Amino acid sequence: MYSKCFGSLLKKLFHYIFMAIIKMYNSNSLNENDTAIPYTFKAFRYEKIIPCSGSKIPFPRSGHRIGADSSNFYSFGGYNPLVRDEEEHHEADDFWVQSYPLFQELWKFNYASKRWTRFQNSQTLPMELASNALVLHRNILMVYLCVYGGTGSPFGIRCSNQLYVCKVNDENSLMVEVNTTGQLPLPLYGQALIFYNDYLYTIGGTTGLSYTCDIHRLNIKTMNWEIVYLCNGQGDYEPKGRYRHEVGFDGNIIYILGGGTTEEAYDFQCIPSFDIERGKWYRQKTIRDVKRGYPEPRRCHGAVQITVDIGSQVFITGGHDGENIFNDLWRLDLKTYKWTFFETCQLPSPTYFHATAVSPEGRLYVFGGNHSIDDDVRRSNTIYSAWLCIPKLSEICWEAVLHYSPHINECKINDLINLGLPRHFLQRLSNGHSYEINN
Repeated sequence: MYSKCFGSLLKKLFHYIFMAIIKMYNSNSLNENDTAIPYTFKAFRYEKIIPCSGSKIPFPRSGHRIGADSSNFYSFGGYNPLVRDEEEHHEADDFWVQSYPLFQELWKFNYASKRWTRFQNSQTLPMELASNALVLHRNILMVYLCVYGGTGSPFGIRCSNQLYVCKVNDENSLMVEVNTTGQLPLPLYGQALIFYNDYLYTIGGTTGLSYTCDIHRLNIKTMNWEIVYLCNGQGDYEPKGRYRHEVGFDGNIIYILGGGTTEEAYDFQCIPSFDIERGKWYRQKTIRDVKRGYPEPRRCHGAVQITVDIGSQVFITGGHDGENIFNDLWRLDLKTYKWTFFETCQLPSPTYFHATAVSPEGRLYVFGGNHSIDDDVRRSNTIYSAWLCIPKLSEICWEAVLHYSPHINECKINDLINLGLPRHFLQRLSNGHSYEINN
């Protein structure tokens, strides 16, 4: 009974908003005789996101990183030696010439308009553009994009232990190197980052020759680095050194998920775990999925974390073990330590060295990556997305509005407010800052 009434209410709401917008702006995409494909909400199903026509699109790449907020995801760096002959890309672009085969670029992709925009700050971006670690953190004052570490080309010859920040709510914002003090980590790439309680934790990484699972942290208030733990073989349960691993975090324990070396990939049955309060490592046994067991060992995979009513959950997707490439999606519950395999949610192509991020509302985004290991390496610039939870009803309504009104971004913000659309959703439009919103 409830579901029928709920569905009827949503249908009426969407129809009213959609028709009002269409009548106001005479959209060319539909007319009174056209019928839109009905909107349906689906969790744990990948959807290919097609950028809008006329949007300049980043070239295929791997080794890049992305971070997501409620409006956009932001892509930093990447690598592709096969686009040198693409004149359209580096015409009058001095930064392409000096950074090839890496991308000295920062892009954003707006969910509502499905439009890519390149930031005008290449001259300030670091040259370590592959396998860096990225955290998108938002506080009351502003949004920061933190890029740490990374390597240039050839890989491992030039590494970094510098931190850079950039305000992502300004497409002209410079990326600025942060001056830090204290006991800095070694210059590495392929490390993992966690931001918690004004500390930026960095875990593991490689110089290109040696691998570590050391943990350092930076106090964001004092910009002073501290050693948290050095893996020197003296402590119990110290994990093997690794790179291109991912991490989960429950507020006290750091969970190391996979990763490896050029010769080895690590498994997920007993996860190396570090208690930041006690300063000790231990091995956390996990519970297998009833049908599929455990994820296969892998490195260069993607991972994101969400928090739901029952606790924190980490999702891993893709990756490779040196021979096999994966397209699967797994969930690890950080309360029960149980693995769940999603049979109906798999990437169309096995992928590794891709970039993943999740919006605060729980939507996963996967961008780019490699599709083969042999000499015929194929890189991608495709975007896939999937809901990892059932979001708030208002989020589902907003998705439906965008589905039925794909050109809503061309409307004036104040006109949309007069139609009754909530202001905080309208701020997600790519023109959300272009119009004054009257109180």
